[in-house]
Amino acid sequence: MRNSRLRAVGLIVALIAPTALAERWDHRGSLGLLTGFGVEARASIGVGQSDRGVRLFPELGGTWALSERWSLKGAGRLSFLGSTVGLSFLAGLRSTYGDRFKTFFDLDLNVHAMPIVTFGPRVAFGVQYELLEVMGAFACAGVQFGVGPSGVRIGFEVMVGLQLRSYLLE
Repeated sequence: MRNSRLRAVGLIVALIAPTALAERWDHRGSLGLLTGFGVEARASIGVGQSDRGVRLFPELGGTWALSERWSLKGAGRLSFLGSTVGLSFLAGLRSTYGDRFKTFFDLDLNVHAMPIVTFGPRVAFGVQYELLEVMGAFACAGVQFGVGPSGVRIGFEVMVGLQLRSYLLE
C-alpha cells in the first residue's frame, strides 16, 4: 500500500515537474515597466512658431497584459536638443508575436504638449528578446502624425529599451 502511494506521488511529480520548471516567455497576466531611450527627427509647424530637427528622448511608461499577445501601454517622454524641451504622452496597444524572441507593433494615440500642442496616431514596429522571464530588451522604429489647434507635426523615431515585468495579476 505504501509503495503504491509513493509510486503515485512519483508519477504526479514526474508529470508536473516539466511544466513547473519550464521557462515562461509570454506576458499574460503581467504588469510591466517600460524604460528606453531614442532619437526622433520631426517637423512641427504652428501659428507663428516651428520646431524642426532631431531630438533625443528618454521614455518611461508601463504595460498591462490583456492576453498572451495584447497589452495596454502608456508612457511619457521628455525630448531634448530643440529650442525648448518637448513633452509628450502616448497610450495605446502593443501586440507581440513569438516566444523568447518576439516581434511587436504599437498603435498609440500620441499627445504632444510642448512645444506645439498636437494629437495623433503613432505606429511602431520592433523586436524584443527576453533576457529573463521578467525582463526583455527591445528596439523599435516608428512614425507619428499630429494635428492640433495651432499646428501640425510629423516625426520618425528609433528607440531601444527594457521591459521589466511582474506577474501580479495572474
